[in-house]
Amino acid sequence: MKHLPVILIVSVLLFSAAFNAGAQDAPETLSGRAMAENAQARLPYQQLLKIAQSDMKAKSNAETYKLRIKSRIPNVKFEDIKLYLDIKDAPVLLFVDNDGFVEIPNKQEYIDANPDLVANQPRGSLNIFVDLEVPKVSPPKIEDGKVSYQELFRPLIEIQNEMRKVDPTFGLTGQQQFVLEVETGEEPVKITRAFGARTFRPNPSGKVYMIMESYLYEENPTVEIPNDAKMNVLPASKEEIEDIRSR
Repeated sequence: MKHLPVILIVSVLLFSAAFNAGAQDAPETLSGRAMAENAQARLPYQQLLKIAQSDMKAKSNAETYKLRIKSRIPNVKFEDIKLYLDIKDAPVLLFVDNDGFVEIPNKQEYIDANPDLVANQPRGSLNIFVDLEVPKVSPPKIEDGKVSYQELFRPLIEIQNEMRKVDPTFGLTGQQQFVLEVETGEEPVKITRAFGARTFRPNPSGKVYMIMESYLYEENPTVEIPNDAKMNVLPASKEEIEDIRSR
């Protein structure tokens, strides 16, 4: 049986509000920088290191790791992004090169102190790119043009569980999630529930984008879908998720 394709860069949206809890209450950053910088993108060092070490090319005992970082805001260049480790009385500057790569030091003293990585960019505006080795998953078992909702999203959940080993917030409301891209040509995808049905019609490219909804997963309705539909699991930002839901 063929494996379901998984398209991952992975652009993990890690500088989001979930990593800024309590920042509004702090009088200043640990390093003594201005209080206004509490509104900027932040990420704890231990989490940053975990992300860096999750890259399939990374060695666990390396002295430094390279990560690629990019702003989601148009016209923000790599050289516009300024980063530092918020260490008390001695912030450590990390430089982003012309290709968007930044070297992350692997030091026990930083692990123990666990300072935040702080950026001069707004919360939720930065992507960190890592190459993850995700598990090979088999496609959903479609029989006679029908599949249960839980089986349809099984591959997505399996891959999402792996992602949460890197980013515990992945897939939560307001965070980056996976979506299921279903290529059906001109055929719709239909979810039949006890009190009605919902039809997803393909876009001009013949594709339907579906988000896993927890209430539907628990209900587990039948989904009508072409037997030969092609599927991909794709990462999507919260803005993209909202756009899909609004259709």
